[in-house]
Order: sequence, then structure tokens, then C-alpha cells
Amino acid sequence: YCSSFSQTNASAGAGGQQFPKEKKFIDNNIPAIYDLFAVVNHYGRMGFGHYNAYARRWDEENIEDDWILFDDASVRQGITKADVVSNSGYLLFYRRRIFA
Repeated sequence: YCSSFSQTNASAGAGGQQFPKEKKFIDNNIPAIYDLFAVVNHYGRMGFGHYNAYARRWDEENIEDDWILFDDASVRQGITKADVVSNSGYLLFYRRRIFA
């Protein structure tokens, strides 16, 4: 990442360090579609409670349909999308689809 910036497209910070200029991350010709791949849930109140997490495997080309539940020392497979959706979601993790 850093090697792709030359001295001409970097700006100096207050301490003389170099910061890359802003790159364009939006391309109107490529759709911005995101897939949910993990959810952390919190059950309880502020200051105490219980956490668990749902996740599914993915790489740069594919994402699996099957969800896995991680809850303390137990791991359960065969979780459905309906099990994942709840009002206890605390953190949601997405990945942007790559379109060639």
C-alpha cells in the first residue's frame, strides 16, 4: 500500500512525516454491495452480560451460506440466517463484494 505512493502524491504532516493524499474509493460503475459475514451479540445490561458471535467463512471470491455460532467454549454449525437476525446485535461485520 505505502509503496504505491510517490513523493509527488504525498503531503507533509506537522512533524515532517509523509501522508498519502486521499485516493478515490468510489467508482459509480461498480456497485457497492456488502455481505454480512459476522455478528457479535450482547445479552444483558451495561456493565455486565453475555456475548456470543455468529460468523461464516469467506474469502475474496466466495462467501458461504452456512453460519457458525461461537458461544464461550462451544461452537455450533448448521445455524440458519433466521437464528442470526436478532435485536441483540452489538457489532456487525461486512465485506464489500469485488466485481471484476
